[in-house]
Amino acid sequence: MFNTSSRTRLAAILLKPLPLIMGSIGSYSKFKKDPKPDPFSPKKPRKPRSVQKPKGELLHIHNRMLRLLKRVVVPDYMQAALAGTSYRKNAAMHVGGRCVATLDIRNFFVATNKSKVFNFFEMDLRCTGDIASIYSELVTCNNSLPTGSPLSPLMSFYANKRLFDELDMLARNSGYIFTCYIDDLTFSGNNISGSFLWDVERIVRRYGHEVAAGKTRLFKAGRPKHVTGVVLFDNEVSVPNSRYKKLRNINAALEGRASMHDFSEAELLNMKAGVLGEIAYLDPKKGFLARRAIDELKLRDLKTLGDGKLKISTSPPASLSPGEVPPWQPLPVATPD
Repeated sequence: MFNTSSRTRLAAILLKPLPLIMGSIGSYSKFKKDPKPDPFSPKKPRKPRSVQKPKGELLHIHNRMLRLLKRVVVPDYMQAALAGTSYRKNAAMHVGGRCVATLDIRNFFVATNKSKVFNFFEMDLRCTGDIASIYSELVTCNNSLPTGSPLSPLMSFYANKRLFDELDMLARNSGYIFTCYIDDLTFSGNNISGSFLWDVERIVRRYGHEVAAGKTRLFKAGRPKHVTGVVLFDNEVSVPNSRYKKLRNINAALEGRASMHDFSEAELLNMKAGVLGEIAYLDPKKGFLARRAIDELKLRDLKTLGDGKLKISTSPPASLSPGEVPPWQPLPVATPD
């Protein structure tokens, strides 16, 4: 996509005829997503949110652009939307920090408007103005990034890269480590001051965003630090208590000490394996728990489905109907009249 200067070149890059590309603009399924509450989780249920999901040819175009952008090397502070990045690695980069501060950018996809996307294509990828306009029309919906597109997490980074670069420079000049996980900002260092956090908020506002009120956290030395769903304590990545609470609730349901909430035993065992798998991912020392859950699933499948070995019987049934040919004998060849 770099230096795209003509519509012919645009069509060649996206592997689609130009009329089909232009006709796909604005092709989204729009709906409300109301997450079902998890009766076993101690966390508050997520709020309903509006989703804009590209469909048809537009989805193919988004996936094509995503594959191309994934080839670009990103700064170390960027820890989302690419292979080798994860919420765990984002947190792990702050192991050893005596103090940790976390902030959240409010309505990040909505606030990443078409103008920011246009500037990325025109200024960073050096596309001509009309081509940058087409690219920005293709990847935005109602003047913002669509929440249901596979491209949006990575596009949100590139459309706001100048903001993240400035935050990284601010952190480096202060002797801190900075990472971003989409809209989650994390800083760590020996001593993070309130004035530093004010500088962060000032920079975020200058780029047209806002820090979510009430979500900024400053974790002092010696205290557990919560970073992107992970706990940092004693210079290690630890499993949040909420995962263990959910596991205990599922076990209570399986053992008949609590309601199963209309889930079957098989569904609960699958849920248990999923929680244990996540625990093992966050803390590899707990891998034996996940293996034990997998053994439980195998035992359940063995009881339900058998061992999968085909047992062929050559014994005839107790009786055959007159004229019936046993299945292990060839059918008689018909003779002509």
